[in-house]
Order: sequence, then C-alpha cells, then structure tokens
Amino acid sequence: VSALRKRVAATRRAARILLAWLVCYGIALIAVALLTPRRVYARGERHCFDDWCVAADDVAPAAAATNLSCSAEPGTRVWIAALEISSVARRIRQRARDARAELEDQHGNHFSACASPAPPLSSEIGPGESLRVQLPFRIPSDAQPVGLVMHHGDFPDLLIIGSDRSLFHQPALHQMDVKAQGT
Repeated sequence: VSALRKRVAATRRAARILLAWLVCYGIALIAVALLTPRRVYARGERHCFDDWCVAADDVAPAAAATNLSCSAEPGTRVWIAALEISSVARRIRQRARDARAELEDQHGNHFSACASPAPPLSSEIGPGESLRVQLPFRIPSDAQPVGLVMHHGDFPDLLIIGSDRSLFHQPALHQMDVKAQGT
C-alpha cells in the first residue's frame, strides 16, 4: 500500500522488516534441519501424511523368472520393495497423487522405482482400508538396500521448520527387512 501511495520511506522500512524476517526464518530453517537427527521408522511402522499412511515391509531381489516391465541390465539387479498404504480417515476416500518412493542403499544413494507398480501408489483407498504395493527398483549389483524414502509432495514441507522434508534436512527413512536370494 505504501508503494502504491508512493511513500518511499514507509516502503523502504517495510521492505527492511520483511527482509530481516526472511533472513531470520531462513537461518532457523537451516539450523533446525542441520541439527535435528534423521527420523527412522522401524519396519512396519506407519508414517502418516495427514490421513494417508505408508508402512515399509521388506525388500528382496526379483526372481529371474518374474515378469517385470523393469529388468536387470549388466551390472544391475532388480529389487522388489513391499509396502502397505492405508487410510486413517473416518469418512472420505484418500489418494496421494504425488506420492513416490525411492530405495536407499547403504551409501545413501537414492534410486527411483523403474516401473509403475500395479496397484499404483496413487490408488484411492476408502476409510480404514489398506492396500499392499510392490515397487521394482533397478540398482547397481554391489548396492545393498537399507530402506525407503517416501515423498508426498514437496511444497510446503520444504519451507516448514522441523519437517522431515524441509530444506537441508535428511528425509525420513523407512527401514525394511532385506531378504536374500531364495528366502
């Protein structure tokens, strides 16, 4: 309003206050992200994003005979991660259109699913319902999976102080039971 009324001194003062607030908020966001430890969910422990929840179960190498749209290439191996999607809503159907998962290996590298699962992570589920999903991941042969990192939209969580997905904070890890070939 000051700028529209051409009040230069008031506009400069408001801009300085806004800039100071943004700098303080940014410092707090980064400090909390760097000083807060990474949240780790145990195998089977539910992590909810509002009323839509996910729990990681296990990850195992894909059998050679498995018919996947994602197959191993030289120097890689396909792993299948099993997880459960559920709803804690009481009346409405839930869906996470922007949900995605990444497999994390022992070195902290992240790998996206190499094919769309059936049913997809964005499947609609009713109140109190749950759904099992299997995600295929192609990772280097020498990599050992340790868990899943779930994403459920990046905004506004990138800017929320203390969020698991805030800027500069390590995302939450869903630990999984890593099964060996043939078990």
